[in-house]
Amino acid sequence: MRMPISRTSPSNNSTTQRVTLIVLALALAGTVFLLPQFVTEPWVAGDVDKLPVVPEASPATVSPSTAAELTRYRQESQGVLAEIVAIRDRLRGRNVESWAEVEFQQALDTIETGDERYSFGDYASSLEHFRLARVRLGDIEELGRQKLADAKVDAEAAIESLNLNVASTSIELATTIAPQDPEVQELAKRGETLAQVATHIEAGDQAMTRDSFQVAQAEYREAVGLDPSHRRAAKSLALANREVTASAFRRHMSRGFAALESQDYVGARSAFLEAGKIYPGDAAVEKALAQVENRESGSSVRSELERAADLESREEWQEAVSIYETLLEEDPSLVDARVGLIPARVRADLDTQLNAYIEEPLRLSGEAEFRAAQGALENARGISNPGQRLRGQITKLDALLKVANSAVDVVFRSDNQTHVVLFRVADLGTFQQVSVKLRPGKYVAAGTRSGYRDVRVEFTVTGEPGGEPIAVRCEEPIG
Repeated sequence: MRMPISRTSPSNNSTTQRVTLIVLALALAGTVFLLPQFVTEPWVAGDVDKLPVVPEASPATVSPSTAAELTRYRQESQGVLAEIVAIRDRLRGRNVESWAEVEFQQALDTIETGDERYSFGDYASSLEHFRLARVRLGDIEELGRQKLADAKVDAEAAIESLNLNVASTSIELATTIAPQDPEVQELAKRGETLAQVATHIEAGDQAMTRDSFQVAQAEYREAVGLDPSHRRAAKSLALANREVTASAFRRHMSRGFAALESQDYVGARSAFLEAGKIYPGDAAVEKALAQVENRESGSSVRSELERAADLESREEWQEAVSIYETLLEEDPSLVDARVGLIPARVRADLDTQLNAYIEEPLRLSGEAEFRAAQGALENARGISNPGQRLRGQITKLDALLKVANSAVDVVFRSDNQTHVVLFRVADLGTFQQVSVKLRPGKYVAAGTRSGYRDVRVEFTVTGEPGGEPIAVRCEEPIG
């Protein structure tokens, strides 16, 4: 470097040159001896005191620019070394020797080479080696992250597939790399119960193949209890639960149809309703309940028709008519009920007429009732295959009509002082005893006598001869 020209004297120039050399020497000495006191120790194992001594640079041979460059290399080297130390400590904390021993040793060797260059004062070369080592350590750290991620994935897959060997190996690797990782700790915990989980799942699978759904359900439930995070166990349990539910549904439905076939409509309805509780709104349940209603309704109709026919056979016509009318009120489309109602109503009406005449024979004393009774008797005689009841009614009414058409002698007694009138028949006057021919029926005889209270006598002529005389006398004086 050429010095600038000066107008000062030679002695002054000599003095200036000496001062300049002294300043440069002091700067170089500070760079060589003071700066290392503020720099961390090198990477290589061993005491710093044992490192080779950096030879002193002669102030006469190092220029200021070279000294500044050396200072920059040393400072940058120390920064890179700080990063290297941090990465190294992290890797050792992750047991790097267990999963990247070769790569880690290569990085250490590179650092050692950098240390050697550093000790010889070849700071530029040392910095290059330190940078290379930093890159290699970074790659190893990235490799560790990838291995950890892969180990987690492999462990999870192995646990789900019940592969104990792969799960154990993957969990061991993940635990080696990151023992404090929460996910790794959880995988390790799951790995401890994997053998039991596998046993229960396999037992459940076997039970499912035998359609032993409740047994499978219990096995899967045990597996889920051991490992709640096991997706296969949870999925298998859900499937077993559905099968148990479906099995119960089918059982209720089968019981319902069996009861329906045996005409146990109460039992069938109960079974189908139980099935409906399992699957509310299920179409099969609704259809089955509709079948119960139809079958029960049809059975009830058949039962009622059979009962009506039985009543007809016993000539209880009015009761049969009541059954037919009730059935038609509930379902007007019942042809059998409508067909059965017509003759049953005719017979019921005839039965009512005959009974009325038989139970009140005196009605036959009137001409109109007599003729109506004769018509009813003719209708009864026109019935083909009359039953015992009708034959008895015909016999009784015929006899009553014969009696009603025949007059019998009825004897009246008085006191020859009471005037007797037989309403709607004759004025008998006063008499001691008189006999009058009367047809069966109800009659009224009235007696009057001057000074005595009137009397009124009601009597019935049954048509049977030999009845007691009818006494008509006014015997209670007035005042």
